[in-house]
Amino acid sequence: MTWSLNEIEAAAKRAARGAGQSWGLAEEAGRATRWLCAAGWPGADSLAALLDAQDGRAWAARRPAIAGDRWTAQDGPLCPLATGAALGDRAALWAAGVSARIGPVAHPLLMIPFMVWAADRTGARLALAWPGLSVTRHAGETWTKIATPASLAPPMAETVRIGPAHSPAGQPLRRAYRADIAPQSAGILHRFAHRTYAPDTPESRLAGAGAGLSDND
Repeated sequence: MTWSLNEIEAAAKRAARGAGQSWGLAEEAGRATRWLCAAGWPGADSLAALLDAQDGRAWAARRPAIAGDRWTAQDGPLCPLATGAALGDRAALWAAGVSARIGPVAHPLLMIPFMVWAADRTGARLALAWPGLSVTRHAGETWTKIATPASLAPPMAETVRIGPAHSPAGQPLRRAYRADIAPQSAGILHRFAHRTYAPDTPESRLAGAGAGLSDND
């Protein structure tokens, strides 16, 4: 099934919220998923896999602890959404020439939009890379080098590097306006989104019945 980018963003945001993210980070998850799908990449599938894998685990333990140029989590792989948000908060540092080694990170594909936004905010040329993939952003353009299809969306990367880029490398990214989501991934997003809905009550069911309960004769 083909989805519009608006549908993808809304579904991703609500699913992230249902998985326990704050509304602010859930909104960022929606925006990041939309950006990836507009790039023709499996952003929705990566988000669904991330939420499913981390369900029931403490999100706080997956946030980055930063020591110099090394970013790690307290327990298990880093959450790419929390890590991406922290990456964006340090946009000025990357623009000043700072670099970092981050990892291990679950579903690192979800970090790429945050690097893009950091580069756009400062005008710096930035690159983010893990084995088999590098993405460079400068002057509103994104350039990619992808060794194999499996390199694009691994379930985990041991180390993700971010820092200044000397020059764009690879192929320019082209924009899409709709995207496919695997049925299994769509089902996972729907399951998490359903957690944000208020449960039915007798009062809500009566309110929803409308004129069917009125005698207008």
